[in-house]
Amino acid sequence: MLKEKASRGAVNGMMVLTDSPAAVEMLGYAGFDYVIIDTEHGANDIAEVEAMVRAAEVSGTAALVRVTKNDPAYILRAMDVGARGILVPQVNSAEDAARAVRAVKYFPRGDRGLAGIVRAARYGFQPLDKYIAESNETSLVIVQAEDIKAVGALDEILAVDGVDGVFVGPADLSHSMAMPGRFDDPEFTRIVHAIVTRTVKSGKIAGMFCFDAEQARYWRGLGVRLLCVGTDTTLFAGAARAMARELKGN
Repeated sequence: MLKEKASRGAVNGMMVLTDSPAAVEMLGYAGFDYVIIDTEHGANDIAEVEAMVRAAEVSGTAALVRVTKNDPAYILRAMDVGARGILVPQVNSAEDAARAVRAVKYFPRGDRGLAGIVRAARYGFQPLDKYIAESNETSLVIVQAEDIKAVGALDEILAVDGVDGVFVGPADLSHSMAMPGRFDDPEFTRIVHAIVTRTVKSGKIAGMFCFDAEQARYWRGLGVRLLCVGTDTTLFAGAARAMARELKGN
């Protein structure tokens, strides 16, 4: 399970924005520990998410879903199709974090709507009590710190029972700091390092979106365990650009 694996050390993943089960399957066969199926910026609806979750399972990788927003309805649907956990955007307070946990977990840890006939419960072929216990135990709740307001509330967010980790979203964070895309700005780098340091110190999982493998190695050295390295779109675009340049050079 991804939750157990991430508790022991760093895991490598990639964000998938396209509605491509094949891309997810290939990432699994390539050796990625997990994928994040994006429904916030990616154009994926729930049927496409379900197909990509299946592709992840076929290829031996874990599927997390970044939901469109911190809304129980979105979280419920992603979990019911078999996501191993949820990445929740724009969590800026302990109340936001607690809402996300309640939406992911069943009683007594939360109030997620229960249906024992969904895909996550093997369409009713798994005993209901076993399904509930396993879901509560193994599901990951990762909240995103991507607004400067979250930084002020970080200790309270980390203290919320059921929050497994905090994931830094650098683009939105820089935007909220009135320096969009200025990832090398000293104040921005100070804030990001502070988020990571405080998360690691709390004993919870620190996550980071990295633009390349070099960045991933750097953050892994500082204790980040949930490393999301690029997206399927940037990977394909980079390979296509390199091929086009090579062909033009000939």
